Amino acid sequence: MISNDAVLRLRNDWRTEGATFFRAVLSSVGASLVDGIVYMTWFAIALRMEVTSPYVISAVMGAVAGAVTNFGVNRRWVFRSKGASLWAQGANYAGVWLATLLLLRMLLWFMIDRLGFDARAAWLPAKLITWAAFSYPLQRVLVFKEATP
Repeated sequence: MISNDAVLRLRNDWRTEGATFFRAVLSSVGASLVDGIVYMTWFAIALRMEVTSPYVISAVMGAVAGAVTNFGVNRRWVFRSKGASLWAQGANYAGVWLATLLLLRMLLWFMIDRLGFDARAAWLPAKLITWAAFSYPLQRVLVFKEATP
């Protein structure tokens, strides 16, 4: 039988993790807004310049802007990282970010070039899928592992 103390610890762990997850959602929404604005801006520019596959440069530029925003907010507010090396976390974040960017790029290619989605419509579902299945879990267990939520 599980003790009352174990149940209380588990409940507190779930609350703490839930609060961290909620802050991560808000941080990602803010970073995604930055990402989306930059994506749409670069997409319009690339279309005018008649660039082949305009979503590629758009996704890269948006992802860079979103990543800088997301890392700063996650480090200070979401995971409340204290005492961890900025450079070590930055390097880990860069690796996760690059892998997320490549996954997002592949998913956008699949959705746009293979499934026929409009490039502007494909961005949000592709972003949500990559964040939930890949980016948040890796940030939680790899980048900000020593942080105390």
